[in-house]
Amino acid sequence: MTSAEVDDSCIVCNTSNARFCDRCKDTRYCSKACQRVDWPTHKLLCTAFSKFDITKRPSKDHLRAIFFPVDKEKPELIWLHCPWRDDEEDGWYQHPDKKPFLGADTFPSTTSIQRNKILERNLSHTIDVCYRDGFLVDGSSANKSIGSITSTKPYQSHDWRGPVLAYGKKGLGIDQIACDDLGMNDFRHVADFFISYGLDPVSFDRQFVGEKIKGIRINCIGDQRMCGRPKFEVVEITPTDPIFLINDVSQIMKRVELPIITRRCLPDQRWANNKNYGPFEGIDPFTNQEATYLHLCCDPKGDVDLATGKLGWGFAPLQWQNSVGSVIVARQDKKPLFPLHMEAMCKYCRYEANDLFRHSSGEFAPEKPIAKSDVLTMICRPAFVIFWYKMLEERREKGQDANTPYPYYDMHV
Repeated sequence: MTSAEVDDSCIVCNTSNARFCDRCKDTRYCSKACQRVDWPTHKLLCTAFSKFDITKRPSKDHLRAIFFPVDKEKPELIWLHCPWRDDEEDGWYQHPDKKPFLGADTFPSTTSIQRNKILERNLSHTIDVCYRDGFLVDGSSANKSIGSITSTKPYQSHDWRGPVLAYGKKGLGIDQIACDDLGMNDFRHVADFFISYGLDPVSFDRQFVGEKIKGIRINCIGDQRMCGRPKFEVVEITPTDPIFLINDVSQIMKRVELPIITRRCLPDQRWANNKNYGPFEGIDPFTNQEATYLHLCCDPKGDVDLATGKLGWGFAPLQWQNSVGSVIVARQDKKPLFPLHMEAMCKYCRYEANDLFRHSSGEFAPEKPIAKSDVLTMICRPAFVIFWYKMLEERREKGQDANTPYPYYDMHV
């Protein structure tokens, strides 16, 4: 891709001859659909960019950069002082003063971005991202402003901590001499760097605007009470989403012939580090019982192995009991999943299958425990279908919406 093509390309799909955002006049989109795709991230800086007065540059050695503060939900545009230095070996070059932002007592690491791996697009100049070298082990707090970016995607991203600074360098290659202003396209490239860091390139969400897959996000207590999200929330994911490569499977739903896959989300930084459980009435904000019950073990020979978190028959593994957080759920066949489907699955696991596991473990004494083999026979498609129709009838009696496709709508009946 040439520099000319980069200059007028849509920031979402790379289509040429794209038009500028009406507000910031710096990011191009080929359509309203592409603009909607980018909006959850773009809105974090769009207004600030449109109000950032370039005529008030403190000096010719000050360049526009992007700072990602730890304790704020949005990144900030800043003037970064980049004085020139004369080095005996390298000659003259601009050296950004990072200390006011990253701290004087740190030795920051720098990662240079010259290609957006998600967009498969070369940049017209270099972007340096600077962060504390040991931010994962030095006690640095989770970065809320980066969390606002990575939370726009339904899958897990790297745990960015401490303050982070991004600034531009003129040109590509290595050993750039002069620094450069950053714009809104650069913000998108840095955001994609945060989102894709550490992920297998095969799993990248290409952000295309074509057909998406409807999944469900089961929101934990923290996201429900602090972010106002519903318990079962429709999300759109792409066929290349990481959930289709790295996931867990609900053994109960597999037995009822509705195989689903799950993947945990990173917690929202607006509540993740809040040790005051007041807003949650003493409940751990990571609590997500619906997701926990989905993962009850159906293996009658399942052993208890605390080293791997396995608790055996009728119990969810430890990773699905402790600090679960919000969870993305999708069908393995990539067909649409609907909120009522998810609600029925969770309730069936919690109130039907779980009672069978309890009975088989002797909790309904003096009754003789059900044999594990009989439990597996009773957890089946016909049993779930009966539960499904009962749930819909209860909703109708309460005046609630019960209009949704049959869970097996695309399967041979």
